[in-house]
Amino acid sequence: MSRLVILTLGLAVCFFYLPIVVLGIFSFNAASTMAFPLSGFTLSWYTDLFGNEAFLGGFVTSFLIAQPVGLLGALIGLMAALAVTSPRMRFRAAFAILVLVPFLVPKTVLSIAQAMLMSWVGLGRGATALILAQTLVVIPFTTTILAAVMVRLDPRLEEAARDLGATPWQSFRRVLLPQLSVALSAAYSIGVILSLADLTISMFLAGRTQPLSLIVASEFRRELKPDLNAMQVAVLVLTVLIVALTEINRRRRLRGRMAHIRDDL
Repeated sequence: MSRLVILTLGLAVCFFYLPIVVLGIFSFNAASTMAFPLSGFTLSWYTDLFGNEAFLGGFVTSFLIAQPVGLLGALIGLMAALAVTSPRMRFRAAFAILVLVPFLVPKTVLSIAQAMLMSWVGLGRGATALILAQTLVVIPFTTTILAAVMVRLDPRLEEAARDLGATPWQSFRRVLLPQLSVALSAAYSIGVILSLADLTISMFLAGRTQPLSLIVASEFRRELKPDLNAMQVAVLVLTVLIVALTEINRRRRLRGRMAHIRDDL
């Protein structure tokens, strides 16, 4: 690897991760002003944070909204991936482009359009509208994850199941779905993480619902306080925990599958 590549990679890593490191450092700083040199180590900002009813309420709201977003995103992504990877489906390329449109459209434009549509159908703003809108944004990601796995699967397994008398539903449930379990878990996790991190859609469609992202943005506009740093670190830890649990689940399932293959041999 050339020095230029190493230098470029190092600068990219610093650009992405140095602000997070600084954020974490100041969340443990004893002073209320965020400036160097540091005044000492303290956990008081985290103590204040977990005694903050607004933060706890926003966290619970965001978590409850993220669950159906993750589930719906994985389910609809699975159906879309089945259509995109099916050799019998006509106009697959056009359908794939249609699925990816929410990713390509700027979030502000998409949020305004969704708010207008929700008002037109009489749904209004709130948790339900927020779940539906965030799910639409999540679908391109979940579809891509699941389709990338499906194209690598051996179609002869399903054909063999059909030859042995399995119905299409049985071959899907007993042959295809077990092979997609890890990808479905990853799609669900991506949906949850994107929902927790969303701000733009929440600003237009949350209504009286107050997810954590709106609370953080409101606090940031008024004053950049140390407990806000602690709040961001807590959200970051939660996101890392979700990713870590997903990876642990993937490795566990992979080891179980390999053990099953060895037993069969």
